[in-house]
Amino acid sequence: MATRVLLVDDDIELLDIARILLQQKDPDLEILVASSVRDALQKMEKEEIDIIIADYLMPDASGLDMLEALRAGGDKTGFVIWTGHSSEEVVIKSLNLGADYYILKGEDYRGQFSTIREIIQGIAKKKTTPRTPIIKQEMASKFIHKLSHDITGIAHNIMGYATLLEEENNPEYIKGIGRLLTKLDERVKTAVNEIDDGTLNEI
Repeated sequence: MATRVLLVDDDIELLDIARILLQQKDPDLEILVASSVRDALQKMEKEEIDIIIADYLMPDASGLDMLEALRAGGDKTGFVIWTGHSSEEVVIKSLNLGADYYILKGEDYRGQFSTIREIIQGIAKKKTTPRTPIIKQEMASKFIHKLSHDITGIAHNIMGYATLLEEENNPEYIKGIGRLLTKLDERVKTAVNEIDDGTLNEI
């Protein structure tokens, strides 16, 4: 599936150059362009976008304004700030707001677009790679403690019935052990299901 990239910049000529050079690097890239943040947001309402590459300073709003608005709304689209504005404050703010990368514009267009293409590939790969569920340490600790407590309790009851069975050959004790083994099996299956269905990964 082609990666859809939205370029946002008020420099129309630069947008045209960027579109041509990026597609030369990878003909499978689908490049859309917008000359303002407003235009970009309107396109996002109609089009499915994988990655946004936006200038910092534009007439109607900044790339950071756009990034902040998207992230505040829960949008996780890949986002790259690409600008000639060199400022540590802007770099820090863009990354804190959730930008994937911050790139300074340079005169070596071909070299820079090779870098941008690599960044696009990296973001696309990150977005499509299945994420392995991660159990938070505190939650995992509570889960293991509870499971251990349940299993230990059942095991102790089985041992109790086994002791009684040694002293007296009573069929009820055997039935009791059978019930507890069934309960143990069900508890372990429940634990596995809680991990598989993502219950332990809920925030």
